Amino acid sequence: MELLAILFTIVILVASIVYVLLQDYRATANRIFALFTTASLLLSCAGAVRFASRSQTEIWLLSGLLTSLQAATFGLLIWLILILFMPHRYNQPAIRWATISPYMVMAIGLAIDWYGRFGFVGRDVFREESGILTFVRGPAFWPVFALYIIGCIVIPVTMLVTLAVRHPAVRSPTIWLTTGTLLTLVTGYFSREIGLTALTYASLLPIHLSFGWVTIKYGLFRPSQVALQAAVEHLPDGVLVLDAKHRVRFANRAAQQLVALEIGCGLEEVLHEAGFVEQNTVSDHRPGYRRFVRGNERVLLLSEVVIRDERGGSSVVLLRDVTIVERQQAELLASQAILSERSAALERSLAELRQRDELLRRLTLPIIPLSSTTLVVPLIGMFDAERCQTLVQLILNETAARQVRVVLIDVTGLTVFDQTLAHTLNQLNQGARLMGAQIVLCGIRPDLAEVMIHTGSMWDGIRSFATLQDGVSALLVAR
Repeated sequence: MELLAILFTIVILVASIVYVLLQDYRATANRIFALFTTASLLLSCAGAVRFASRSQTEIWLLSGLLTSLQAATFGLLIWLILILFMPHRYNQPAIRWATISPYMVMAIGLAIDWYGRFGFVGRDVFREESGILTFVRGPAFWPVFALYIIGCIVIPVTMLVTLAVRHPAVRSPTIWLTTGTLLTLVTGYFSREIGLTALTYASLLPIHLSFGWVTIKYGLFRPSQVALQAAVEHLPDGVLVLDAKHRVRFANRAAQQLVALEIGCGLEEVLHEAGFVEQNTVSDHRPGYRRFVRGNERVLLLSEVVIRDERGGSSVVLLRDVTIVERQQAELLASQAILSERSAALERSLAELRQRDELLRRLTLPIIPLSSTTLVVPLIGMFDAERCQTLVQLILNETAARQVRVVLIDVTGLTVFDQTLAHTLNQLNQGARLMGAQIVLCGIRPDLAEVMIHTGSMWDGIRSFATLQDGVSALLVAR
């Protein structure tokens, strides 16, 4: 009967390993569960062989293996609880290795003590009168046994009970696992007390059956469940689950880092105690968005989605630290204001430059009224295409505005008289004629006369004088 119980345990353990790995063999939680179940499987197999063996050497070898396997099995159980319900703790290497190190030390220490025949914890003694091996406790048996009870029973049960109390979202699976762990303890203890030694190695069956139940009912090892839990825990933004009374029922690692949260407390109360004050801006006046500020230190943006259900509803809150973003936006607005001021200053400078250019243009092309119908325009320096165009526009505009009849153009101050200027003066002459005015050239030097000769007949009809004085005198005489 006892062998059948052990064989049944082995079948259940093998089925658990296959089922979980088929769900998602790449997930860390599934692999740790497979290791945990494999250690339990080895423990059961070693127990079955030891129970059936009649060889003293074989029994001695397997007895040392069983104690080490028990310590390793419960160390993996602690890891499994961490990665399933506290992945943010499991992902911290220091915590992960600190939790399993005592179990590894215990497993190695028990193996050294047993196989080295030191007898600090205990040893097998052959009784000649009975012809059987008897376990004799060593001086360190009770301290080691106390450590076994604390590490393999008290610690995992305490972790599961704490999770059930503080995290209602995982209360049901943790209660099932707590029940399985306690049944494992009770089964192992009573089997040992009543002399059913083989059943002590099948005592891990209750905890594995509870794992199987929560796996099927709550999908702990399904790819979507594992991936979702890992994704939520690793999000850079805080994720909170609130009940109908706005009390925190779940908070991922980022949320706990942003605000010191406790399961069961009210979110608004926690924010108020942390010094946050609600200050919504115009952009936050959207449904579900709230903005909390704590001095100049931190700005939190809360977005809430309400989920209606038969229990009154709950809500999922996304908690985002937008301090850096708002500072960057403020700096950007300040930079835009400075840029606008500089742009306005540049526009004023450009306007001043335009006024100066207009003034310089008028100074370089002075128009001197000689009478109400006569203008004198002295040309000074060199004329490029732009100055030539300005000359035509200025004289024709003044001619129309003043109703001028004669325009004396003094070319004495020219430094260069080229084809461009000659063509411009010809255009000016034609335009003035159309407006009823006459162009008169004054100050013709020999070099200018030579250029005018080479330009051909464009000067026909234009009066010219050697000096401005000659031109003015001729006009006075004509009057």
